[in-house]
Amino acid sequence: MAKNTYFTHGTREEQMLQQSLVDEFINMFGISTSYIPRKLIRKDTILNEEIISEFEEAFTLEAYLENFEGFQGSGDILTKFGIRSTDEISLVISRHQFEDFVSLPMQLVNNVPLPQRPAEGDLIYFPLSDNIFEVKFVEHEAPFYQFGKLYTYKLKCELFEYSNEVTGDGIFDTQKDEGFIVKYFYEQASLSGSPEVGELVTGSQTGLTAYINSWNPKERYVELRAPTGSSDHGEFKVGENLVGSNSGFSINISNFDELDMKDSFADNIEFEKFGDGILDFTEINPFGEFGNR
Repeated sequence: MAKNTYFTHGTREEQMLQQSLVDEFINMFGISTSYIPRKLIRKDTILNEEIISEFEEAFTLEAYLENFEGFQGSGDILTKFGIRSTDEISLVISRHQFEDFVSLPMQLVNNVPLPQRPAEGDLIYFPLSDNIFEVKFVEHEAPFYQFGKLYTYKLKCELFEYSNEVTGDGIFDTQKDEGFIVKYFYEQASLSGSPEVGELVTGSQTGLTAYINSWNPKERYVELRAPTGSSDHGEFKVGENLVGSNSGFSINISNFDELDMKDSFADNIEFEKFGDGILDFTEINPFGEFGNR
């Protein structure tokens, strides 16, 4: 039987929709944890293991807890050294949220071995039991390539056993709001130079500033983090030029609507407007009566 030609099973729009659904699910049913990367201060190059490590930064990250019946593992066992707790948990985190809120800030921290992805040896603060767990294994291919892409990490964690590690003073006080992230699309002809991740950009009309979170030359958009200012809700305007402070690159914003795919056969915007007329999102609960009275 021939393949259905109406579904491409791997376009950018399908992958973006799947990633958005995954992010929304984790934000609705997940919990707010603290991701603490391990910094290697001294390493044994013969045995390939850390001798001295530090934990000085913490980043807020939403995670879905797979343990619905309680902790996994062998529980509390009696050893010759005393009672040992072997509690384990499995957490599912979004790749997109990890890249936006953890990976980019970690790239500015020294001595972090793998800032671009969750790494074995990093710690996660679990607020429900007030415990710290150590990441023992990172499964990066589950679920397996839906629409040709991966969307989550599954972290297998065990209760952390302390062994003279150094922690920063007020480690959980260092968490801060990194600001929202907006995609801005541009025309290829307006691009001049190459932007740098983390670079500060300034708008020619609004005078707002923001930091570059990522740049996708293939899809012709930049992700900007934490725009300053309060006018227009801190958004750059369509037709405004953005200029980088370090590389000197510049682009002209064509739009910032991900539904506008410049496809004459696409009805995304029409469906969005039609849906807005059905659901009143000014209500506390647009999907029922609970909370509205």
